[in-house]
Amino acid sequence: METQARGARAILAQVERPYERSKLFEWLLAHHDEVIRASSGRRMEWRRLCGQFESAGLVGRDGKAVSTTTARKTWQRVRKEKARIDALRAAERAERERRAAASPRRDMPSQFNKGDYGPPLATTDQGAGKANLPATTARQAELGLQLSTAEGVVITKVTRVFKLREGGRDYVFKEDGSILPSTNLASALAVRQEMNISSGLPVNDKTERVYAKLELRSEYL
Repeated sequence: METQARGARAILAQVERPYERSKLFEWLLAHHDEVIRASSGRRMEWRRLCGQFESAGLVGRDGKAVSTTTARKTWQRVRKEKARIDALRAAERAERERRAAASPRRDMPSQFNKGDYGPPLATTDQGAGKANLPATTARQAELGLQLSTAEGVVITKVTRVFKLREGGRDYVFKEDGSILPSTNLASALAVRQEMNISSGLPVNDKTERVYAKLELRSEYL
């Protein structure tokens, strides 16, 4: 069974990353959270890092040592890819929870988990630097949150977001009011919000134009 599980994980990893990437890209993606923690928001010194990359065999797709420009652009692509994967997994989890909540069989004894387990709403510490993904639907309701525009409005701990057009695209938000980067525009908004939060500014400072392009409107609570 363990062999099958490893095989399934390998297949899913290939689906998530369907084309060949450089050794540097794969290393940075695998160690994304550690790099974020190590940098502590400081600017990366790519010139010095490139020497370390070369020594470790972390080269470009052509097998050659990478330049500072290539290393910087590779990191930018890694961050976008990590955000895409996180958003995909969060959306899949939210959909599973939505289906489970809507299932008429959810309260039947046969659907209960077997064995000993903690409180249903217990959460685990995912560690500093890791993405804070949306709470479960049950947890959202308990906190008075609505983190998806599927209902036409988002309610986070600091903001309320409305759809400007019925039937517009749905987006998912985190509890701190920042959006999950599921599209290019959402990624642009997420980057700006991340900069605001790290600078101690309101999460939606100077984001009105991006919100408008997403056909959304945000206001503080």
